[in-house]
Amino acid sequence: MRPHAGHGLCSACWQRRPGRPFVAGENLIARLSEPPPWLGDLIGHLAAGHSPARACTLIGQLGRLLDDDYPNHPQALLERARLPGRSMGPLARGMEVFFVERGLALATDHAERLAAGRRRRRIDAVPEPLRPAAEAFNTFLLRSRERARRAGTLPRADVTLDIKLSTVRDLAQHVSARGRQDWALVDVHDIEAFLAAQPKNRPRRLQIARQFFHFAKSHKMILIDPTSGLSAKAAKGFIGQTLTLDQQRRLFQRWTTDPAVHPHEALLGILALLHGASSSEVRHLRLEDIDPASRAIRLGQRPHPVPLDPVSWTTVQRCETQRTSNPHLMVTKGTKAGRNPASVAYVSHVLDPAGISPRVLRSTRLIDLVNTMDAKLVAAAFGMHPEGVMIYLADQVDPDRMPETMA
Repeated sequence: MRPHAGHGLCSACWQRRPGRPFVAGENLIARLSEPPPWLGDLIGHLAAGHSPARACTLIGQLGRLLDDDYPNHPQALLERARLPGRSMGPLARGMEVFFVERGLALATDHAERLAAGRRRRRIDAVPEPLRPAAEAFNTFLLRSRERARRAGTLPRADVTLDIKLSTVRDLAQHVSARGRQDWALVDVHDIEAFLAAQPKNRPRRLQIARQFFHFAKSHKMILIDPTSGLSAKAAKGFIGQTLTLDQQRRLFQRWTTDPAVHPHEALLGILALLHGASSSEVRHLRLEDIDPASRAIRLGQRPHPVPLDPVSWTTVQRCETQRTSNPHLMVTKGTKAGRNPASVAYVSHVLDPAGISPRVLRSTRLIDLVNTMDAKLVAAAFGMHPEGVMIYLADQVDPDRMPETMA
């Protein structure tokens, strides 16, 4: 390959040269008549969060923003750097982290825009005859949240509104499939059939359905609330899915011997299978939570560090090799240039190639521990409430573990 003119390097080597973004930054500063005082630090921030070639591209985009006829103070630059659509773009993400951390600008409303788009898609998925009530319910939820913010109480988070609207969407699609084209025609049998489709989610779905129909009745959309008289009680005890020993062995071999498996899949799978880690605990695991001396990590709200076996430690080390300023162990392309953890949506699909969910792995591990150890010790080790682990206890005594005199 021919050497790059003036540098004695081939084009590929010049593209990967670590000092290339700083050269581009120096050229940009020299070209500007009045470079901002924070420009050099911003260039260093972009260079630390991206590859040299990508950082140079972003510095070029930044230079075009600084050269235009609009104001160059941080807030104005941040707004102009945003891309239309669901992603604000790597330059805007990097600039937002840099400016907000230094108190030079306020955070953008990008998260609110994404949340509004999710709510809009859920409402649009409601069958048209039932959509006006769902639209009004969404407006009611947003106004209630705004009142809570003004009153200083706890407002509902975006994810809570997403869950409520998703349930209303699913309910609308369910009753529409049963021939109900008006909310006033929905009866208790429609609601029971809807709840029976997901028995484990019965309490939550019934609660949301009650809130929706209470709203609809108070606004004269219906005359009778079809959820009145229904019970939210569910069967006590664990009724979820668990894995057999053979299934656990196959997953363990996949995450420890297959080099094609993504490091994030292996990390979440091994920590959930062997240590009962939840997806939230792994998602928020930071580099500072890792103790190389004792080979232990701190998971979530657990009161004590979790010692790692050699396999788990190797899995953690595979994720530590990423070159980024993000303090979290699980870093994605979208979070590489910032400091936020991986998104909930990303983590929820990490184990899709293995055809398993983190909840099933965690439940399998908890059931094994609770039924072979003292449940109170398990609760103390996991930082759980004692009543939370009692549902994993077997409802009968294992005869193989009883004394011979009692068997």
